[in-house]
Amino acid sequence: MLTYLNYAGMAPLRPEAYLKSLIAPELFGNMRLPQWFAQAEKLREQVADWLGCQPEQVAFVPSTSMALTIASHSLNWQPGDTVLFNRDDFPANVLPWEKLSRFGVNALPVQNWQEVWPSRTRMISISTVNYATGIEQPWREVLAKAQERGVWTCVDAIQSAGILPSWDPAIDFWCVGTQKWLVAGTGMAILVLSERVLKQLQPPFPNWLSLKDPSNLDSGLLETARAWECGWISQANLIRLSVNLDYFSRIGWETITEKIKIRRNYLHERLLDMGWHVVSCPKRWSGIVSFDPGPGRAALIVKNAQDRRIIVAQRGDYVRLSPHIFNSMGQLKKVSQWLSDCYTSL
Repeated sequence: MLTYLNYAGMAPLRPEAYLKSLIAPELFGNMRLPQWFAQAEKLREQVADWLGCQPEQVAFVPSTSMALTIASHSLNWQPGDTVLFNRDDFPANVLPWEKLSRFGVNALPVQNWQEVWPSRTRMISISTVNYATGIEQPWREVLAKAQERGVWTCVDAIQSAGILPSWDPAIDFWCVGTQKWLVAGTGMAILVLSERVLKQLQPPFPNWLSLKDPSNLDSGLLETARAWECGWISQANLIRLSVNLDYFSRIGWETITEKIKIRRNYLHERLLDMGWHVVSCPKRWSGIVSFDPGPGRAALIVKNAQDRRIIVAQRGDYVRLSPHIFNSMGQLKKVSQWLSDCYTSL
């Protein structure tokens, strides 16, 4: 039996969500368009109930990368403006900001967010969790500092949404793909916009679906987050996320957090007991447990795991384990034994 411990990468779809999304509405041409739109509106309400925001703040876009790109193109940038982002972050969190150089914007990577920010800082971008180490970033502290200075904020919460509280009404652009901890597959991300974004900014990529009346160019743009969407979102994606939000809501989000914490703590402690160099943090924790096996050994260990039908990930020199509630403690004991074997034999 396969033991999957890469939910921080690409999560396997839940069978229920997959089966309920099988029938493509395109089979019926335009006949099911009203149901398609209704499904999207229902999902906005589900997301709003989950996070505590308003449905009007919720947009659906094709990916986290697209959500970040939207955020990066939303300000009227001026030469000399500055945007700050995490140093050593995933490329999707770097490229949108670096490419603003064509507008004369200074994109500066930050190692220590407590340092003084440049006077012309207009936006900060921070991930809630470091994708390689699994350490929760000081995003709440950074958010408070930005709010004091009137700086726009963009938060990539893909590595915590669904397992840890990760939304705050002060966040201007909250970006979350659904393919990881929300186990809803690729092709969709949630973009939640703050009230001040909706009041003060205009969508950078408007299209006909952004209009109040999509068939009437003169009807004007919607004043909700729907105007920020880039076009159609597959109904299969809408259904998968809707089914999963219902499922997680029935379990209870706090229960999910506690169950994942138990699983990550078990792996963290076993790794320490064996003598591995663990780089994750038990205090600023996430669902990710990473360890450094030594130069050049990560790929070998990941391959060894696959041979044992255990799926983990390599991130640079680190091996990353990311369990979900779907992993039984029996599976984690199997992983623990494999890790012990690796320590003594590889």
